[in-house]
Amino acid sequence: MLAILWMAIEWRKESRSPQGALQREKYLQPMKIEEGVNLAGEGIFLKKCSYYQKRDSVSHAGDRFLEMNQKLLERDRGRPFMGEDEYEYRRLRKWRQQMEREKGAFYTMEKVEIPCVTIAREQGDSYRIRWFDDEKGMPRRKGRNEEFYRKGSRLAGRSNVLNETAFILEPGQSGLLKYNYRYTSYHGQWYCCYSIYLVNTQELVQDIFMRSYTFEYRQLAQLL
Repeated sequence: MLAILWMAIEWRKESRSPQGALQREKYLQPMKIEEGVNLAGEGIFLKKCSYYQKRDSVSHAGDRFLEMNQKLLERDRGRPFMGEDEYEYRRLRKWRQQMEREKGAFYTMEKVEIPCVTIAREQGDSYRIRWFDDEKGMPRRKGRNEEFYRKGSRLAGRSNVLNETAFILEPGQSGLLKYNYRYTSYHGQWYCCYSIYLVNTQELVQDIFMRSYTFEYRQLAQLL
């Protein structure tokens, strides 16, 4: 069984300081699985944690849900339910379900989606973890494409695109991938860093990610 802890943090230009970097690092460390999460299942176990930094303050995505929920409760206190409210409540219910799944759930290999990472099952209950440049941010990572000649693969026929095996996890082994990007959107420029912790295990327990990691793969660029 493969257990994955997917962590991401986004920040804006005003948080680009040594103090801001130290603050972010605190939120990209391995953590325990919360109590109450189902640890008995099949496939790949995936836990997600996403954060947003504004200057030196870091908030969890779930905090935004709680804030929106509280605003709705305050707005609706003492007034009858209206038809246009249904859309907002439906959106909040969907968000609540998503937040519950992000605490930890089991997925098939095809349903696991992690930016710039692909996972393939190898012989002997091993997993090949490959990192690739998805070309959605900057800087572009260029290099050898291991799947250049593999028909049907994501990057078949693409040259000068970095697509390489980060490591292969044998049973009992673990690995960390850490990488970053700079993006430009309608709202301006922002930055993102990912930490992906993977453990090939026979038994899933709450502290499965609290360990020393066998492998470490980094794609950390200086984000200008």
